[in-house]
Amino acid sequence: MHISLRLKLALLSLLLLLFPLLGMRLNSTLKRSLIVSQQDTLNFTAQAVAAALTNRSDLFDREQFRALNQSRDLYLFQLSNIIQLDGNLDDWQPEIAQAEHFGKEHLISSEESYLPESLSFRHMAGKQDKYLYAFFDVQDDQVIYRSRNSLRLDHSDHVQIVIEDQNGQRRYLISPYEPGWVSAFLLPDNPIKFPVNEQRIQGVWKQKPGGYILEMRIPLELLGSKLAFTVADVDDEPERIVRVLIGTANLGANQEPGWLLGTSQPIEDILRSLDRPYARIRVVDQNQRIRAQVGSLRKPENLPADADQFAQLIRRLSEMLQPLYRFFTTQFAAEIELQEQASQPTELDLQGIKEGLAGKHSLTSYLMEDGQTEVLAAIAPLHEKDKIIAAVVVEQTTNSILALSNRMIEETITLSVLAFFLGGGIFFFFAYRLSGRIRRLRDQAASAITSDGHIRSGNGPAKRSGDELGDLGRTLDTMLEQLRQQIEHREKMADNLEHEMRTPLAGVAASLKNLKQEQMRQQENPPKQIMEYIRWAERDVQRLEGLLTSIREAASLKNALVLDSKEPLDLGKAVSMWLEHGWKLAFSGIDFVYQPPEEEVMVEGDPVRLHQALDKLVENAVSFHLPDTPVELRLEQQTDMVILQVINEGPSIEPALQQQIFNSMTSHRPVKDDRPHMGLGLYIVRTIMEHHGGKVSVRNMEDEDGGSGVAFSLSLPKVKPQL
Repeated sequence: MHISLRLKLALLSLLLLLFPLLGMRLNSTLKRSLIVSQQDTLNFTAQAVAAALTNRSDLFDREQFRALNQSRDLYLFQLSNIIQLDGNLDDWQPEIAQAEHFGKEHLISSEESYLPESLSFRHMAGKQDKYLYAFFDVQDDQVIYRSRNSLRLDHSDHVQIVIEDQNGQRRYLISPYEPGWVSAFLLPDNPIKFPVNEQRIQGVWKQKPGGYILEMRIPLELLGSKLAFTVADVDDEPERIVRVLIGTANLGANQEPGWLLGTSQPIEDILRSLDRPYARIRVVDQNQRIRAQVGSLRKPENLPADADQFAQLIRRLSEMLQPLYRFFTTQFAAEIELQEQASQPTELDLQGIKEGLAGKHSLTSYLMEDGQTEVLAAIAPLHEKDKIIAAVVVEQTTNSILALSNRMIEETITLSVLAFFLGGGIFFFFAYRLSGRIRRLRDQAASAITSDGHIRSGNGPAKRSGDELGDLGRTLDTMLEQLRQQIEHREKMADNLEHEMRTPLAGVAASLKNLKQEQMRQQENPPKQIMEYIRWAERDVQRLEGLLTSIREAASLKNALVLDSKEPLDLGKAVSMWLEHGWKLAFSGIDFVYQPPEEEVMVEGDPVRLHQALDKLVENAVSFHLPDTPVELRLEQQTDMVILQVINEGPSIEPALQQQIFNSMTSHRPVKDDRPHMGLGLYIVRTIMEHHGGKVSVRNMEDEDGGSGVAFSLSLPKVKPQL
């Protein structure tokens, strides 16, 4: 496959792509090293936080880190939005996603077989300002309200609140007459006393299809360390018997309310002193509840912009190449702060948390909800004496590393694109200029040699440049000049040889004649052997004279052709006449094949010279034809040319010699005969054809049977017949 020099250098310029690949490799190695360093830092921070909180019995006792029960304890969320008591739960977003469902597994009592549609609810409690807010989204197939004529609070659907502090337990009931604004009643310890209305516990009871929603608030000052809620269902209005009780804690059989848990302010104060930028520290209890949290997974600050002009150019180019960067850079969500305001879990269920609560240090990673941001987490156990009471989780996103990695990739790609186009452009320009010089050198060298093998004087490809191409051009020029001189010398050599040999040959011929006459005068019957020698010498002299005559003919042919006159000639009839009266008689043992054309084939030329050229070709065909094979002549007419071919079966001519055989004194005969050949016959044919405005060519022919042959073609301009 032919590949130009320009294409080769263009392909070599692709090696510049190795630089971005090496940059990618280096960046990948650096990224892994930074991640390992970040993991080590997080692990060290987790251990430091755990060491700062270890053996703080007073703190853990005060923050209820012991005797926890997942099925009874209540966890308070830090609510994001301002809660309005209107029975609409939209303002509970996004924390509402963490609401817990209460059903059969939280059943306290039931008068008959429990059905989920009879009573179940969704519940959540949270803190905001000085209040505890809670909602109950209750599924109840039949809502029964309190009768206005009854003083009993528990003969209708109601919600019971149990608060326990250092002074004991207090029970409150919310049992409305109808949907709307409600308040709680404090139940007395003595059953004979009346309940007291507690206006500080307020809420809204909103009925909905298939149940109701209770949204309420309790001042934090009324709360103790424990809290429980119970929802009661009454379905029979005449009997008003509580059929089902479902609560956040089973208060029967002397069970206590669950702990009221939330984030620990004292622990968070300690964690803030250990906080590190762009990291989040959490303390998780044995129930995997988040009990303290500081820090934020904020996006890394923007790296300082470069002020120099080159950096600004790179930055502008980077903005243009953003679509390309997406194929190589790692996409991540930079706006972490907005995501952190979404639903915050009360439980932390990470791989490694259970190992941390079991006393093992671990490192893990996970993807945030966007699926793009990776978070690294180091987990360390938190000890109190010989007991593991919690786990410390230190988290940090890989955004800072990814941002640095992406910037390095972008700069690598940008610089590589610049280098590729700049270097590739230089390569291409160099290849274009180099190949252009080589092509000009080739064209000049080719134009210095004519189609007939002559070399034009002063048309060599000499170059003034001092590089290798200049040296090559000057070398070719010198070589062509030497070839021209040799060709001129060879063409003139025949003429010089004829001049130099004619005089001594005439002397030899005269001496042989005198010797013969002297022998015959001295002896009446000279010795037969001597006379035979003389005859051999005379015959050789005649052959030499014939050769010299051919040389003289070839040397003087160009001058003689100038004096010849051209006339219109029917080449078809002329060939027929030359064949019948000349070639068939001269070569009696040869079978000639020729089909004369039916119409005139007119050319303009000298009949004698055209006959002379055909004589040479026919003689050449007879010399090389295979025995018992014909010599064929074909005459064809084209639009502007007449083609006469002389074809014989025999040895082929090598392609490299097909142009050289028409030069002076060039002979190619694989088999030698006893006739002298100076290589002038085809040279004479070429000279005659050029004088007539035509040309002679040769080609090898192969038939279907595997035979070979040679076809010489004479091309002459066609002349329209005169009317």
